[in-house]
Amino acid sequence: MPNFTPRQRFRIALGGFISFIGFIILVMAALVITETIDIENILQHNLLAGVMAIIGILDILAGVLLLRLK
Repeated sequence: MPNFTPRQRFRIALGGFISFIGFIILVMAALVITETIDIENILQHNLLAGVMAIIGILDILAGVLLLRLK
């Protein structure tokens, strides 16, 4: 089993987070485009809209962190 430094572990965790969140956003977009779900019903609740905004901001920050950790 390889030994990773804490910096490498952080990069791996951050990359996994970005991949997971990106996949969720792509799936949601595909469901809205194919009209399987209605975005108005999902975003009726202010809490869900806030959560999606926070996830988007975290995703952008994680991408910037990974870009700077070269």
